[in-house]
Amino acid sequence: MPSSITWLDVSADEQRRMRELASLFTLRDSRDELGLGLLRDAIADALFPGTSTLHTRARYLLFVPWCFQHAARANPGQRARRLDEIERAIISPLRSSIDSQGLLGERAGAALKNLPSSVYWSMLQRYGILSHPTSRADALDMSSPTRRVDDDGNTTIASIWSVPTKPDGFPESIPEGFALRHDEAAWLRDRILEHANGSLLAHLTQVAPDPESSAPWTDAAIRTAPARARGVMEQGEDFSAVMLGAQLLYNYLLAVDADRLTSREDSRVDHYRDALDGWAATLAPRARSWELEELIGTLRAEGTVPSSIPRATRQFITEWSSIVRESDVAAIADNLDAQTIIRRRERLTKGAKARLGNARRLETWGGASGSNRLTFRWSTVQGVVRDIHEGLKRA
Repeated sequence: MPSSITWLDVSADEQRRMRELASLFTLRDSRDELGLGLLRDAIADALFPGTSTLHTRARYLLFVPWCFQHAARANPGQRARRLDEIERAIISPLRSSIDSQGLLGERAGAALKNLPSSVYWSMLQRYGILSHPTSRADALDMSSPTRRVDDDGNTTIASIWSVPTKPDGFPESIPEGFALRHDEAAWLRDRILEHANGSLLAHLTQVAPDPESSAPWTDAAIRTAPARARGVMEQGEDFSAVMLGAQLLYNYLLAVDADRLTSREDSRVDHYRDALDGWAATLAPRARSWELEELIGTLRAEGTVPSSIPRATRQFITEWSSIVRESDVAAIADNLDAQTIIRRRERLTKGAKARLGNARRLETWGGASGSNRLTFRWSTVQGVVRDIHEGLKRA
């Protein structure tokens, strides 16, 4: 059966969110156990517009248009199949390049299910690399350059893609792999500066982040970011700090129940109690006074506030932040009100799959369920921005 382009009948942003959500369930310790994903993603969208945890390398934003342009040479009835072939064909030369980190299809090879055009489509539209929003099928039909002559006899070449020229030999040969040429890096930086002006992502295309920093608020590049971007980041930092306590308490309760209800020998109780002590000792005064409505106001100003935040989610975050603000966080592990909030939240978000109090489910617990601090796609963004800066250094 010939391959064809397919897509969900939803917006590009909805497609991106669904793919990103699916990918998160394949990553260790990245599940959204307490239902914070809606606000987590809204903050990430405000800080780093158009990005996704699936966006591994910057040059894919060129590979995809080049694949479309190449496929458009085929006869109209063969273009969809040809595009599918080309997107799979670039896996091999990229795998053979000096730096293949972030390759889509590293394990699956040509059997890759989510092709680069599917993964990067929303970002291509967000940054004007596509001249206007459209489906992949329509874009394929419009990928051949069109010659236009105006009333004065002037000729222009129009294309739905606004990209630098593809290298000779593409797609069979990609000797530079993911390494951006200088002109490509400058072009991509300009797209981000134009379409995400004032965002933290735009700032980072001009001031390189530290590849060793673990979160945006720990990076020295933030000091010179625009006030608007710093304001979003501060809200994200406080939300992340406050909710980390809930994440750790949830895992502490899992550890306690696992010791009580199962025969597991690898107790994690002390580990999470120590982690809660460390969280309490380092929780900044600004974070302790944080309130949900402040975050929502910031996201509304950025245009990324969710259209509907479930009432139960609002209640959970509000109750938890009140406990953080008004109680002794050093004793949070033994706070019965805090424990009740966490247990109720897990039952609501996980239903029959809830682990607390369920010996059968606790037997399969891996020892960590969403216990890492939220950093809003930071590691992914670092990689994309690093590609741009390394390209700008090239002759």
